[in-house]
Amino acid sequence: MNAMLERLKTVTPAVLAAWNEDGSFDEPSYRALVRRCVDAGMESLFILGYTGEVKYINREDRKRITAVTRDEAPDALIVAGCVGACIDDILMYIEDAKEAGADMALVTPTEFYTLRDYELESLFEDLNEKTALPIMIYNCPENPHHCSGEMLNRLAKLPNIQALKQSTTTDKIQRIMNKLDKDLDFIMVSGDEFEFFPAICLGVQGFIMGAPGNITPKLCLEMFYDYNAGKFEECRDKYMKFADFYDELFYCVDKDVIAITKATMELAGTCKRWMKRPTASVTDEEMEVIKDVLKRHNITL
Repeated sequence: MNAMLERLKTVTPAVLAAWNEDGSFDEPSYRALVRRCVDAGMESLFILGYTGEVKYINREDRKRITAVTRDEAPDALIVAGCVGACIDDILMYIEDAKEAGADMALVTPTEFYTLRDYELESLFEDLNEKTALPIMIYNCPENPHHCSGEMLNRLAKLPNIQALKQSTTTDKIQRIMNKLDKDLDFIMVSGDEFEFFPAICLGVQGFIMGAPGNITPKLCLEMFYDYNAGKFEECRDKYMKFADFYDELFYCVDKDVIAITKATMELAGTCKRWMKRPTASVTDEEMEVIKDVLKRHNITL
């Protein structure tokens, strides 16, 4: 496995975006988010994903966010989300990401028009030929298109298709693992915090964490290191408490999970709670509910 993929055998936080109340980029807060992850021991960063509100972000802000990430984390492996409506947009975002300092591009299938399997596969074949960066395919649960294990086994043989982010579910993870040839220069990472323990037991070696990667980055790394040190019961016990906390946090108020995550990071003094509209931000009253959840679960930010 090549050196870049070896660096993905860890926990990678999906870094939040940071906005002022008017929706403009809040660079100081964003830098603080990146520093928090790096200071916790994270050596790779995923930016401009679902957690990073990528679908709301224009081209110039995407470039700025990538450049600021590289400036704040000069030694980190940076995976940048390059999500677009068509192949031309995706390639443009990949080129921008490379110029701004990213090491790898994460790409979801296009989603507005229904793709047949052969169209989906040809999208990634064409990207392989034209991309400026190695590609991580994302089988995103919010996207109607899904690359099967058989398709991924073919795509993984292409030189620039090097990784898969598979968020859900355990049965899909194991089905894909069973279809992938064992000698591929390719890695699958898990992208759902509630799949962490089942996935690592199945042999998944890399993990992208959204809310937990921002809120409790040290705990994420502790679980990963415990399992790999053979401390299976310690890992399981930490994971069960971790899952119980996040299961309550994500549903404690009637807001999007990213809004709740940002509100928690405001309580940590790292960034402000503001979301890009039309997604609503957490209210002052809801902040008190979040504080109570943190207190009852003994979470120190």
